Amino acid sequence: MNTNLGTIAFYNVENFYADRTLKEETFLPSNFSKWKEKRYHLKVDKISFAIAKIGKRDTDQLPLLVGLAEVENNFVLEDLINHTNLKEGNYDYILHESLDERNINVGCIYRKDLITINKSEPIRIVFKNQLGEKSYTRDILYLEADLSGETIYFFIVHLPSKIDKELNQMKRKILLTKIKSRVDELLSENPKAKIMVMGDFNDTPSNDDLREILDTRSKKHEIIHHELFNPMVELMNYKRGSLVHQKQWMLFDQMLFSKEFLTSKNAIEHLKTDIFDASFLTTNVAKYGAFPHRSFIGSKYLGGYSDHFPIYTIIKY
Repeated sequence: MNTNLGTIAFYNVENFYADRTLKEETFLPSNFSKWKEKRYHLKVDKISFAIAKIGKRDTDQLPLLVGLAEVENNFVLEDLINHTNLKEGNYDYILHESLDERNINVGCIYRKDLITINKSEPIRIVFKNQLGEKSYTRDILYLEADLSGETIYFFIVHLPSKIDKELNQMKRKILLTKIKSRVDELLSENPKAKIMVMGDFNDTPSNDDLREILDTRSKKHEIIHHELFNPMVELMNYKRGSLVHQKQWMLFDQMLFSKEFLTSKNAIEHLKTDIFDASFLTTNVAKYGAFPHRSFIGSKYLGGYSDHFPIYTIIKY
């Protein structure tokens, strides 16, 4: 049987607003950050270039599927997949616009000649405070995808930050519990289900809620039933990160795997997970070294890629 190597990636692309919208009220960052058409197209150039390089050293191919966070709308993804950097990948995209207050969403691009999406669903949770007032955050993007005759179940997430600690902590727990419930349902129906949860968790692999609610483990041999393997723990132990917070490296971007990814006997196998921190994605910060070259810091335009590095997994299929 022929085997191939492929890349699955996740990238928080930092406030990737479009230069156009179909909505009556615009969320364009020109309202607060001097967003201009030229800057938007430079961002498309940079992000498409970065995506094209993720995992290429291992596979010599464009990524199979890339989960994305902080994307405004379909226009952004259309411009990405039609860029010359990604055109040969024959990509399609999925994005369901959420009710997030910043109008940033999760989505994905995927190579439609290699992957078939059989189902896509935005998992939306409505939060209510004690007065019954509603609030929202980004939807979880759930996908059922076919790769080489094998089904992979994806959950692509962007959890609330910890800025409003009490409120967002509640939201985070509810969202993690929802993911765990759906993962358990899938594994109860089919113990051999291949499940991948990836995204920006706005916390590290050592976070108690993440470990306890999703039942994550750092060693492959510890994955017996419904636990999820978190390879990011080892990367964190080596003091590596996907973003910088208060001049400290943090690993908020993570990928989690069900047991069926972890054995060479299976048609699809997890080989490695890593942070794509190529030098072209960085800028030097005095006294601290190379940090992610971001688009903005506050309202100041820096012209970089993103405040996050992409993360990726190499699979055999």
